Amino acid sequence: MKCGTAYKELAAYTRNELPAERQQELGRHVGECQTCRQRLAALRAVDGALRALPREEPPAETILAARRLLSAEIRPPPESEVLTLDEVAAFLRIEPEELGPYVEQLPAFELGGRIRVRRSRLLEWIEQRERQFGSGGAAGPALRFWPVEPWKGVAL
Repeated sequence: MKCGTAYKELAAYTRNELPAERQQELGRHVGECQTCRQRLAALRAVDGALRALPREEPPAETILAARRLLSAEIRPPPESEVLTLDEVAAFLRIEPEELGPYVEQLPAFELGGRIRVRRSRLLEWIEQRERQFGSGGAAGPALRFWPVEPWKGVAL
């Protein structure tokens, strides 16, 4: 007869990690189910064998190297300070064609025949628009771009 109790649940049972009610329920089941008793015995034998193994400590250099690799792997990629208009649109989570009416207002500069925007200046521009949006009392279901003064006199 096949039993549907998963090894993962039996392993949790051996470590007393199940909720109390499920722990008792599974304990009664194991008492009645030959398959689960065999699986439980095998799990306990493996746990015992693993505990009997000598514990090896890796060298400090190995731990440090592993930590550096892990840190490099999970670190977000560096953000570019200079953005293209497509990157600005992606940053604002809008389609590039939606950015068109606001290009003249962006704190932008030209480099190599293409318009570029500094991320820090873009964030300042957004903050200015948020302040104007908040103080203007404009109500609406979604945040909209409201006309503002272009960035005059801002050093890029």
